[in-house]
Amino acid sequence: MASIKHLVSLFAFEVVAILPIILIVYWAQKYGNGFSWEVKDKRKFNYHPVFMIIAFIFVMGHAAISFRILPLSHRVKKYIHATLNLVAVIFAIVGLVAVLDFHNEQGFPNFYSLHSWLGLVTLSILFLQALGGLTIFQDLVRGASDEVRGAYKPWHIAAGTAMVTLATATMLTGLQEKYGFANPEKFSAQAYTYNFTALTIFMWAFTVIYILIAVEKRTPENQREYETLPESTSQESVH
Repeated sequence: MASIKHLVSLFAFEVVAILPIILIVYWAQKYGNGFSWEVKDKRKFNYHPVFMIIAFIFVMGHAAISFRILPLSHRVKKYIHATLNLVAVIFAIVGLVAVLDFHNEQGFPNFYSLHSWLGLVTLSILFLQALGGLTIFQDLVRGASDEVRGAYKPWHIAAGTAMVTLATATMLTGLQEKYGFANPEKFSAQAYTYNFTALTIFMWAFTVIYILIAVEKRTPENQREYETLPESTSQESVH
């Protein structure tokens, strides 16, 4: 059964994962004039923060905590974790295409700011994490030995934790950059929207890291990864 810590942690995560999406959609509708994918329409940019926040905060965030929170077998959680990471990749690609199209159509340069550099690093880690996870840990690609999985696992976990930090830094610098371009009046509702969005993103990062550090896995430690495959029942899970 779920402990109080698991339930409270999951509830806190859902709150801080949903609030940034609500706030950024509200900002886009209220102050960014909504959304449009028409050529040379400035509203195309608004898809970028929305899809990136969905990709990293909501989808990737759920992938990050899935092994800690879900009361399922390790094998099932592996598939959920991999699927969520692939969905995050799709949302991130759409968000990237939106901002590149916007810049190119408006004549703005690409990849000149700290925000864009951090974004490239974060996206690269996300793509590599998804590729590495599918190649080494998932049964879709056979052949990786327990030794290879065991050696790769610490790097996979470390990169995932680093991605939470990098995604947070990328989104916060992006909000600050957009705040500077919009230059809203001090103490205005628009300025507060930026600030509250940033605070919820910071609280999301804190919650995810807390879950990864302080919340124990709900799958028993002796859970066998290949328990449903008779020919592999002697192998212990390394992921």
